[in-house]
Amino acid sequence: MMSDHQQARQHAPEIPLRGEDDPSADAVDYLVHHLTSYRYAKPVSRNYGRAHVEPRATPYQRVLSHEVVVDPVPTRLTAHTDFYGNSSTYLLVDGPHSQLDVHSHARVTVSERRYPAEAMSRPWEQCGPDHWGPLLPAESIDFVHPSPRIPDQGEAHEISASVFTPERPIGDCLADLTGWIHANFTYDSGATTVTSTLEEVLAERHGVCQDFAHVGVAAVRAAGLAARYVSGYLRTAPSSEGALVTEPADEMIGSAASHAWLSVLVPGIGWVDIDPTNRTFVDQRFVTTAWGRDYADVPPLKGIVVGPPGATSTLNVAVGVVPVAPGAPGTL
Repeated sequence: MMSDHQQARQHAPEIPLRGEDDPSADAVDYLVHHLTSYRYAKPVSRNYGRAHVEPRATPYQRVLSHEVVVDPVPTRLTAHTDFYGNSSTYLLVDGPHSQLDVHSHARVTVSERRYPAEAMSRPWEQCGPDHWGPLLPAESIDFVHPSPRIPDQGEAHEISASVFTPERPIGDCLADLTGWIHANFTYDSGATTVTSTLEEVLAERHGVCQDFAHVGVAAVRAAGLAARYVSGYLRTAPSSEGALVTEPADEMIGSAASHAWLSVLVPGIGWVDIDPTNRTFVDQRFVTTAWGRDYADVPPLKGIVVGPPGATSTLNVAVGVVPVAPGAPGTL
């Protein structure tokens, strides 16, 4: 009988390498709509919020347009860029209201990701800070160390040691880690919350994309490499009415809401993104919004509500990421 690790290696995703004769895939244009909707049992008097919902420019992604629309009309709506280059939107709704709808509309172009074989064949030991060179931003060192939601954890070191074996190519390590988490953790939307700890997730081995990204980041950092938590979206299937989408495309887990994965720094390439939830290297089906040390740096929406004692609320989130022809008009 194969061990869990042997099974994971057997199901590790293919590394997207750059071949001399391989034609590049065309870039994909997406219309993106993210709706966060609160309904309050009793009217509240004030809402403060900060949203990380604007797609960001990357070597593989261009942001053509973006707009945040809030209902009720906010007293204040301002943009902010943080230490890691993420754009967030601050909102204040001042006055009695029974609902809060935050819409994010964007149009992005996402390019193919393929990596040079030589760099992906580099032994993982040569991917730590001592091998970065002088051109990488100083903040990259933040992603080597433990963070508030991803503390140094013993079981993460055990996972790391089983994947990052001596002199192994970094590409194989990342593929193996992706397959290992996918094979050994069960996706269960009811098993955890946004406050669940890494220790709890490692013990129960159930969770969602946020949890699996945290596990991956912890394992990479345990090897002394840089890994960051990435938030964004997955491509969804268009509906006939053009409304927000609830049916996933290509059986991708997490495509009807915000998604999360991790990114690892590889000298000679830059950041390489992997998605353990869907057992894949990140490709043109993914739209990136923000990254940080862990979830706490870039939640889609957080804030404070001022209202009567005991007031309750219901939350609904809907996401549409629909491909469109380049230059074609349209909004979701």
